[in-house]
Amino acid sequence: MKRSLFMSLVVAALACVLAVPLYAAPKVPADAYTFKAPEGMKMTKSLVKFPHTKHAAVKCADCHHKKDAKGNEYGKCDAKGCHDNLTAKQGKDSYYAAFHGNNVKSCIGCHKAKKAEKPNVPTACDKCHPKA
Repeated sequence: MKRSLFMSLVVAALACVLAVPLYAAPKVPADAYTFKAPEGMKMTKSLVKFPHTKHAAVKCADCHHKKDAKGNEYGKCDAKGCHDNLTAKQGKDSYYAAFHGNNVKSCIGCHKAKKAEKPNVPTACDKCHPKA
């Protein structure tokens, strides 16, 4: 009886240990995630389809800011106080610069930095914004 109780507890503990990473894993967007301009922003090019699985080797924090001071959940780029300036082309609060800036946290900046090691990484406008 003691042996079966002990084995049951071991199996239950092992199941818990294996299940924890499933609950702790960050929620990632689907591979067919499409970047859309926030309400109130005029787009001049087509929407960007983001291949999330191609970026799986990149840490989430390499692109995203934390939503709160405790580090819970990543916020959207156009969230209040982040990149919520929808008209400016430059500046930390510019939504446009979040994707097109020359720093490595932006899409274009990161792609340009990776160009030497990955020559096929897109940097031209029409590679991310295909003609409709």
